[in-house]
Parts: sequence; C-alpha cells; structure tokens
Amino acid sequence: MALQFHQEWQRIQRLCHRDPKFPLRRLTFASGALLSGALIFKAMPTVGSTATPVEESLWRTTGAVRQAVVDLYRIQRSQRHTAIANPAAPPPSSADQTAGNSTASAASATAQSQPEAPQVQSVAITGDVIDNVLEMRVAIARDVSSLTVGSSSQGWVITTDGSAHCDIAAQTSLTASPTASGISFGGCQLGGAVWLEAESGGFVFVKNGWFKGRVLLYNDGGQLMAVNFVRLGDYLSSVVGSEMYHHWPLEALKAQAVAARSYALTHHVRPASDYWDLDNTQRFQAYKGINLETANTQRAVAETAGEFISYNGGIVESLYAASDQIVQEAHGGQGMSQHGAKDHAVNGYSYDQILGVYYPGTSLSRLVVEQ
Repeated sequence: MALQFHQEWQRIQRLCHRDPKFPLRRLTFASGALLSGALIFKAMPTVGSTATPVEESLWRTTGAVRQAVVDLYRIQRSQRHTAIANPAAPPPSSADQTAGNSTASAASATAQSQPEAPQVQSVAITGDVIDNVLEMRVAIARDVSSLTVGSSSQGWVITTDGSAHCDIAAQTSLTASPTASGISFGGCQLGGAVWLEAESGGFVFVKNGWFKGRVLLYNDGGQLMAVNFVRLGDYLSSVVGSEMYHHWPLEALKAQAVAARSYALTHHVRPASDYWDLDNTQRFQAYKGINLETANTQRAVAETAGEFISYNGGIVESLYAASDQIVQEAHGGQGMSQHGAKDHAVNGYSYDQILGVYYPGTSLSRLVVEQ
C-alpha cells in the first residue's frame, strides 16, 4: 500500500504541479534579488528603529516558492463536475462499484446529518498578492482509523483522475474508512487517494471542523490522512483567529497576520513532509478552519496582504508564543509575545512597530504577482 500510495502521489504531483503544459513560474530569494518575472519581491521600510541583526537561527534563506495552480485546478474541477453531472456511460454494475469504479452516488442510508456550517462573510484581499495564488498544504488529520467528512453544499469525494466519485448531499456527511484496496465511504468504494470537494462557495467538513479549499484524503498504510489545500489568505484568516483573540486590537492582529504569513512561507518552501507543508496544531501554527474566522481576522490579513518579514533576502521564520516567558523558554527569547503585541497595540503601536520590537533588524517585504 505504501508503494501504491507513493506512485499515486507522484501522479498527483505531476497533475497538479508539474504538467508541462502549465509551466510553473518560480521565485527565488538570493540577497534580495528577484529571479522571476511573475512573482515580485518588493522590499518595504525596515521594521522598527533598532538595527540589531537577528540571530541566524531565527531566519532561513529560502529556495523556490512553489506557485499554486489554483486557477488551473478550478478548470479541471469544473470539467470533472460536468462529467459527473452528465456521465457518458451508464452506471456500472454493483460488482464494478465494489471494485472502486463507481460513478454513482453513495447509498443514502450511509449519510449522516451535520451541524450547519458557520456563516462567513469574507473580507476581500485586493491586489495581485501571494495570498490569492498560493495554496498551503495543511495536515488536518493524521494516522486515524476513520474520518467523518461532509460538505455544506453539494459535495463529492472524487478519485484523483476523476474516474469515480461518491456524492455528498448538502449538510450531510459520510464516514471514511481505509480498506485493503483504498477508502470506503459506506456504500461507495474508491481508490487510495481522493479529493473531497464542495460546490463553488461551499465548505468541506473533516473530523470536527469546516474548511475552505479542498482536501486530499489518502490511505497511508491502513491509516487515513487528510491534507487541506487552501489559499494562503484563507489559511491565515483562520490562523490569526486560532492564535489570538479576535477582539484584540486590530494592530496586534495585523502583526500576528504578518508573522503567521512569514512562518507559513518558510514552511512552504521548507515543508515538514513531502505530502504537507505543516499541520494544524500549535507544533506549527494553530489552524481551526472557518470556525475561528471573523471579520477582524480577515481584515488583519487583507490589510497586510502579501507582507512578510525578511532579512538578507530570506524569509524570517517568525517564531512567536503567548508570552515573553514562553518565548524565552521555548525560543531562547527570539520571537513575538502575543500578549506583548496586544499590550503594545493598546499603547498605540502600529503593527510594523510591534514587529520591530520582536524582530529587530528585519524589514517587511511583499510578494505580488504580475499578470
């Protein structure tokens, strides 16, 4: 199963990231220089007034930033959903379904009702910035024996080549379980790697939370893994609300947004795994999906769109923790205190001044996309 999954993952990578028909545009950071005509690295004023260099352990000079193929994927998804709605061939026999070649919906008896998805009114991120074009790969479930998955609108679990699927009615869920040959969704059997998707504008449900974007489910040696492919801006709107109280001053939330973006970019170019960039726990950054997004957290991300902390042409791995004491104990005193950021904001500091306190000698930079 491990070899089968590895081969399947290589095929997914070729489909989603390495199709020669859609060459990737790459950006490298080297002494602040840009080596791409597509993604532009714009320097901003130095953060704060202190010129003390940051410790080398706090930052990493990075390699290439992988540009997501969100628009390409939307086209592929649209074509796939059209094929689902208008199948060219009659439904297969039950024997074919058992073999994982079903194009019919899952048995309605296996569906379960789900809590209503939260209402989210998004604050638009304007401008051609990295937040709108880069997908983070966030592990939201690892090594579990079963998963509850669902959709707020019409949804599907679809094999990665689009050849088979199981329907998920709005506000219902299915139980995913690993099998010897793939994944079972009750009355519907599929292969070892599938996409969980919702109709445009909908959200997907995994385990105990609602998420934007799409989710890759796969059978990894008899255990299930779920990886949320989500645009950077949507990811950050949840991280800010998961890491800070949404009612804290906006300038503190904006400082958190920039620190979280810088940290995410670091792990995007230096991922924790071949299959995911980081997970959703405090081991990396807390990420609870749309449940902890608010207008304030979205505004903090939108008003700092594309901005990250830079040093010597690299992305700062912007460590942070709840208090100065924890920063000292966990990170040797290097990084932002979240309660300290809130206190500085109450005292009138702007977000760049707050960042200057905790990341001296760095500057703010912005990643934008030129069409």
